[in-house]
Amino acid sequence: MSAFQWTLRVTATESETAQVVARRQQFAVGRPLHFDADYRHLTALEYGLGAIGAEIVNGLRVFARRRRIEIDAIEALVSGELDNPFTYLEVAGEQGDAGLSYVKVTVYIASPEDEQRVRALWAEVRERLPLVRTFSRATRVTVELRFAAV
Repeated sequence: MSAFQWTLRVTATESETAQVVARRQQFAVGRPLHFDADYRHLTALEYGLGAIGAEIVNGLRVFARRRRIEIDAIEALVSGELDNPFTYLEVAGEQGDAGLSYVKVTVYIASPEDEQRVRALWAEVRERLPLVRTFSRATRVTVELRFAAV
């Protein structure tokens, strides 16, 4: 089987961002991470966590359509925690690493379908999502489905 490869161009800008070009789209990424809620750019960590949530939300929608499973609304709340953020800040004497120690995703779904049918869909979909699969090999990833009444 031949592999398909994605290539993006990432360039440092005059400001503290990197410009990412993918196909004909582009976006700016700020520092690897930042601790100030007022920092004006999205960080690389936030893009990564957002990408996992987007992959889950859009993946469930795509596969639900393919299987004619109706989903009225879907939203994800994604959180992640670093093993030791002080290592990124180069605090003297800190040990561990700045990698994610876990990623937690809570998916809120409104669907007229039987809950078990949607859960079975998720079990199937999670095996086909590249970021979920990759992050799950690197750290603890938990995904909880919560169903809203329709």
